[in-house]
Amino acid sequence: MNGRIRHVEKSKFVQLREDERRVRKALILDATIKLFSKKSFDEIGMRDIAEEAGISAASLYRYFPSQENLFVEAFIQELYAIQKALDHRLRDLEQNGGVSLERFALEVVDYLMDNESTFQMMSYLMTKGHQMPLPIIGRFIEVRRSFIDQVDEVFGMSGYKTNSRLLSHAFFASLTGVLMNFRNDLGREKEDVRRKIHNLIKLVAAIFVHGATPAMETLETARIASEH
Repeated sequence: MNGRIRHVEKSKFVQLREDERRVRKALILDATIKLFSKKSFDEIGMRDIAEEAGISAASLYRYFPSQENLFVEAFIQELYAIQKALDHRLRDLEQNGGVSLERFALEVVDYLMDNESTFQMMSYLMTKGHQMPLPIIGRFIEVRRSFIDQVDEVFGMSGYKTNSRLLSHAFFASLTGVLMNFRNDLGREKEDVRRKIHNLIKLVAAIFVHGATPAMETLETARIASEH
């Protein structure tokens, strides 16, 4: 009986330790995301994050072995949040006028414009991610793949049944390219910037809607020709 009691007490202790670890990791990730909403990657160090989270720098490394590892984990958390938000909006759009490439694209860019931390982390990983260790890159690619799946779904709803993956990658690159080039347009008011980006995104969506089919047919013809 005493042995069973000790086993139960030990199990409770282990569970409490695990719960505490999860809470601390969540605090660290939240602190990282909060800092990214104020500063760029180059301005944020592990000591800054530790101070924001209310723990020592030494404690921080117990949960995340490197700054890159921490940033990727924070970005993954943010990307899951945007996926959840976009999935909810997709369901709303289906029930209210249907899903279009343009409406989906505007939802994506508005989310990224309104969430500075997500945009900052995404920009960093897209431009510097290749310098990170392979396991970290693998995690980023895995989560990005699930986001591209959502774009695939929208192309499917728009009537594209073949080669949609290639279209999804091109479309995602176009959206992020517009944001990275014009989001901080100097000398413009915030709403003017948003209006300009909206117009560019509408143009991109229109090009894909009206030009995707002939473009894909051209690529397919070239592929077949190269095999003979």
